[in-house]
Amino acid sequence: MEAAGMEREVRHGDGRLPQVEVRSYSLPLKVGNEFLGDLASGSEFRKVLRHERHRVDCRGEPPFGDDRTHEIEGDDLDEALREQASTTEGQVVEKAVDTFSRRFAGVLLRFLDTSEWRGTQRIVCGGGLMEGGVGAELIRRTRRHLREEGPAVDLRRLHHAPDEAGMIGWAFAARPETLGKGDAFVAVDIGGTNLRWGIVRIDRAAPATEAFTVIRHDKWCHADDAVDRETVVDRMAEGIRDMIEAAERAALRLCPLVGLSCPGVVCPDGRLASGGQNLPGDWSDGAFSLPREVAERIGTIAGQPPRVLVHNDAVIQALSELPHLRDVDRWAAVTLGTGLGNCSFDNRAR
Repeated sequence: MEAAGMEREVRHGDGRLPQVEVRSYSLPLKVGNEFLGDLASGSEFRKVLRHERHRVDCRGEPPFGDDRTHEIEGDDLDEALREQASTTEGQVVEKAVDTFSRRFAGVLLRFLDTSEWRGTQRIVCGGGLMEGGVGAELIRRTRRHLREEGPAVDLRRLHHAPDEAGMIGWAFAARPETLGKGDAFVAVDIGGTNLRWGIVRIDRAAPATEAFTVIRHDKWCHADDAVDRETVVDRMAEGIRDMIEAAERAALRLCPLVGLSCPGVVCPDGRLASGGQNLPGDWSDGAFSLPREVAERIGTIAGQPPRVLVHNDAVIQALSELPHLRDVDRWAAVTLGTGLGNCSFDNRAR
């Protein structure tokens, strides 16, 4: 039994974190034979966009030229959306946003109907699709569709860029005592397309909404290469060591923590029970322990072996928003990237 006034150490994939209770994450909901995550994700939006490109009636060069749909830059989509009906590209993006926002609202309604999400007061949305003007318009239209259906729930985007949110969230997953041992920490966000790692600086004099900043980061698009699981882990460890060395050069005192955000259901021993299907190789292999593999490769921080913690990537990205969620008791989040991440929370009394 825990001593009065004492909190146990956070475990891998923990449901009880310092400031929240994780009600659920990675709910495997289906519509027929399809998972909800296959109906509303960044990848699915690109499929909708590709369909509209092929469907539009135009003469001459097709909308967005010969570019493959998944290679069209977000800035180009934003520009087309601003033009709307005045260009063929604008018509395509307008129709894709309208179609996808309706589908996204339907998916959120399914989540809100579960016991885990019931009573949710606010949903925050992250992931690469939520960036830029397209992300803002998707939120606006999806919010309108939700209100037409009647649930009293607010819908917002994350304040932080998704690349940063997936690392900053560890500031609210780790124990305060651990964070108190340094001025920064190293975190990694493992996605189905990209691997990101960086240094998160802690500013204890700043307001809570500005206390954590990613001051150095890098990424590798592993989806562009034919790589296996071991190569990904090796590259991850190399990136972590680079961040440790960069912190030492900058005279930053690192906390003895490396936070790993990863798709899937995380077991208390750090193994993945499921959900790593978008990653190279078998990440749910019972003999594979991600925290152990990383710890063995990275060495020490300030002469001591760090605690390597693993949690679900949607949970960590969502936690970055916690300073903006003090006005609600129950909230949820979705991340629209290669797949659709989902999680729900109760704020703990402070």
